Amino acid sequence: MKYLLIFSLLILIPLRSISQSSDTIEIRKGNSSIRYAPFYGLYDYSQFGVIYTAEEILNAGLNAGIDLIDGGEITSLLFEYTGWTNGYTAINQTVKFSHTEATQIERGPFGGGSSYVYPDYRHIVLTNTTTVKANFTFTNPSNEGWEEIGENTPGQATGFTTPFYWNGVDNILITWENRDDTWVSGYGYLRGGGDSRRAHSWYSDYSYPTGSSGTDEEAPNIQLVFTSSFTPLPITLGTFTGITALGTENTIQLDWTTQSEKDNDYFTLWRSYDGQTWQDIAQLSGAGNSNEILSYQYMDRNIIPQLIENNSSYYKLSQTDYDGTTEFFHVIPVEVKSAKTHVVGRINLMGQEVDQHYKGLVIETWNNGAVHKTVHK
Repeated sequence: MKYLLIFSLLILIPLRSISQSSDTIEIRKGNSSIRYAPFYGLYDYSQFGVIYTAEEILNAGLNAGIDLIDGGEITSLLFEYTGWTNGYTAINQTVKFSHTEATQIERGPFGGGSSYVYPDYRHIVLTNTTTVKANFTFTNPSNEGWEEIGENTPGQATGFTTPFYWNGVDNILITWENRDDTWVSGYGYLRGGGDSRRAHSWYSDYSYPTGSSGTDEEAPNIQLVFTSSFTPLPITLGTFTGITALGTENTIQLDWTTQSEKDNDYFTLWRSYDGQTWQDIAQLSGAGNSNEILSYQYMDRNIIPQLIENNSSYYKLSQTDYDGTTEFFHVIPVEVKSAKTHVVGRINLMGQEVDQHYKGLVIETWNNGAVHKTVHK
């Protein structure tokens, strides 16, 4: 059996925390006024997206004395507000974080023009999209300056409802979705600036924007709160790998190891064709409690057509304790190729097309993209 590709990830993450410490880093120090952010108050609905690179996040961490080389858990977000009118309140606000390799929210040819971009981010690849705070109420600041999510809304807890685990490698896309369904004059701005097309805003009345609209913006100044968790007896995941095997049918072999387990009831495997929409595909019993290295394996033979069409699949692993507490690990990508079943092209050493009756050395291309040299006698 031949193997196409192996993705391996070493993860050392404590799953049950008993103490925490938080540190804040500041990204960018621009003095410009960023319009339409974090939402456009003169429209019923709007969306604002902005990308921050891994390099600037790491550099901000170094400046603040925080080690972010291996990433970390982000638990809150602050913007630097300016020019807002006191009393402006918006409901049904949602913030999401995603990993991406993109450095800009690029314009593209979608829809037949050079200036089209869409709020579904179809032009860039996103992974590990996490809704960090959903359907919350936003009350604009009474004073200009740094404000944390939830800080100005009475009775609302500050920070994220669901943390985002940054992998320390990819850039981060932050999306603020405004579904308030009303508009009020007197909205304000955010401080920031630099690097055009780092951000884009979409806005619409009567319905949430789904098509191209809005304008390019610069990136606002932000602060990210990183929280570290500690425990004397962690459940620690060692390796998590995915292997795509070539054969008569598509099969993805998933292997993982644990270095220790505490109160581990079961594992759940999740699969996605785009890195955003996830389906649980299997549950495997955990060891309960262990201080030894244990190995687990699952063979995914149910490769849906979307995975073959996209030539890739994404997997992630979660672990559930006896008390129902669930923790998620990193996402791993696995290349998916259809089974090698028939030849789609043959050429000789001169680059000329030949058929199966040609005598001599032939270079054959198979339906799954594999290329082999063979001698026809």
